[in-house]
Amino acid sequence: MEASLVTRRVSRRARRGFSLVEIIVALTLLVGVVLAMAMSSTTTSHSVSDAGARSRANAIADQQISLARVWNSYSTLSDLSNGSYNVASDGLTPSTAVVVDSTNGVRLTTVTVTVAGAPGSGLTHPVVRRITIAAP
Repeated sequence: MEASLVTRRVSRRARRGFSLVEIIVALTLLVGVVLAMAMSSTTTSHSVSDAGARSRANAIADQQISLARVWNSYSTLSDLSNGSYNVASDGLTPSTAVVVDSTNGVRLTTVTVTVAGAPGSGLTHPVVRRITIAAP
């Protein structure tokens, strides 16, 4: 009879469910996983935003370099540094520098395009493109 009483007590305990300690441990683990996922999604969101700004800056710089390549007159290539060809867009500001070098009897023009981002634009470092064009 005593054995059936012990069995009854054990079976009641088994049916009661989880202990308070087990629930606290499970909730702590769950909170840790949720916080890790939230931090990961925030980091990913910032990375995607930065990549988008860098992509736009690269496109602006490549557009300026393409303009220098198809410029109609070599002698007026320095006009490319004029403000009308360097228009800001989406918080990104391009600047173009044109340097003429005539050393060693060869006339070379170096066009450097730098695209910088305003605070909050997502571009942390400027994008720089450079091309050297020889006189015809």
